[in-house]
Amino acid sequence: MSFYEMILDNISHGIYVLDDVGNYLFVNSAYLQLLNMPKSTLLGYNVYEFLRTKQINISIADIVYREKRRVVMFQDVYDTQKYGRKTFRLLVESVPVFNNEGKVQNIISTVRTLDAMEVLYSEASDNKTITQLTPLETKMGDQDAIIAASPSMRDVLSVATIVATVDSAILISGESGTGKEVIAHYIHQQSPRKDHKMVIINCASLPASLLEAELFGYEKGAFTGALPGGKKGLIEEANKSSLFLDEVNSLPLDLQGKLLRAIESKTIQRVGSTKTIEVDFRLIAATNENLANLVKEKRFRADLYYRLDVIPILLPPLRDRKEDIIPLANHFLYYFCKKHNKSKAFTQNTLSSMMRYDWPGNVRHLKNFVERSVVVSIGEEIEISDVEHVIGGRSIRSEQTNYNRLNTGNARPSESRFFHLLEDGVSLDEYMEQCEKDYLAFALKKYTNTYKTAEALGTTQSTIMRRKKKYSL
Repeated sequence: MSFYEMILDNISHGIYVLDDVGNYLFVNSAYLQLLNMPKSTLLGYNVYEFLRTKQINISIADIVYREKRRVVMFQDVYDTQKYGRKTFRLLVESVPVFNNEGKVQNIISTVRTLDAMEVLYSEASDNKTITQLTPLETKMGDQDAIIAASPSMRDVLSVATIVATVDSAILISGESGTGKEVIAHYIHQQSPRKDHKMVIINCASLPASLLEAELFGYEKGAFTGALPGGKKGLIEEANKSSLFLDEVNSLPLDLQGKLLRAIESKTIQRVGSTKTIEVDFRLIAATNENLANLVKEKRFRADLYYRLDVIPILLPPLRDRKEDIIPLANHFLYYFCKKHNKSKAFTQNTLSSMMRYDWPGNVRHLKNFVERSVVVSIGEEIEISDVEHVIGGRSIRSEQTNYNRLNTGNARPSESRFFHLLEDGVSLDEYMEQCEKDYLAFALKKYTNTYKTAEALGTTQSTIMRRKKKYSL
């Protein structure tokens, strides 16, 4: 018995490991005791035999193989050890282990009886000491930390850590603002390709007429306006690194076929060239729409969808992981206080109001709100009784509150707000930037794309894109 097998064999709950077709590779003593079976017998079994012999009606392992995800399920087992009790209930957790091609290579399962869990809970409750663990946080720069206090985000981070070491294609799905690019950066930083800069392409930010040349590059004279020496494409720039296609759902249909060929062959041809160039890249894509639905609507190629969706990662919206709101808010508070040289703290009322709000713009929405709070709020405490009311268009402190604090009896509300902004040392540039950011964020939300926003604001699309990038909108 190896050292690791000895460790697993001494764990009190059951553990078993399967190969890629359901054969048992390892079982520990606790699992054998639960099933009351000899080790030699169980190691000769395949999980599908339990289905064929109707010993079980649903195979947890079969779900993991098919859906490539962690599965937690109750399982009722016939009790062969205790008279007068037909079955007892187990809690089974099965986790996939992927190979370099993104296929499930192994399944690791842990098995616990509910009785045993109750005993452990009772023992822990009797212990007067409670240890505290701060939320899991991965540092990739002050802004880009991943904070995972919620179980759903811990699962996401666990899967991201596992798949980072292989080269399989990854499709990150989630609403806008959930942090898809941050997860992509994390995967790249944990991968063997981390020494090369990840190349990011926002498929929605480039006009269709320019997208092909940006992706694949071009030779000199390929079209009017082409650079005299030609240009290397972004896919070619990603050689030896990771290629992140953000908003891949916006990719035009005519380019989807070319991208599929590049992914499958790991070769590209520049526009205007017949020469094939080999490119070694790891693909990570992100979408804020359901690609399966787009396939049904004939807006996305099915073959490209299945090529991208080798390892799916779904980021939950912030409203579904409330445990992350306060840790994220405090993290952004620390970052923006440091950036703007401020000293601020949220009151308990503010934190409670944050927890009640649904944050339709997700983490990005929360981040922008915290920055606004830091820049515009008066004094060291950020006091907000109704976050939704404030985000709906009011200043961080109500005008009436400022008016009362002035206690002049004559000052108009707007003047009182400016008075306290001056007291807090908010410069004209800071105030103008915040106004521009808020106005742009509102317009982008209303018009949904940068072209319509530029038209409404009387400026160019490239200006909107620069401002959008500047304010991380």
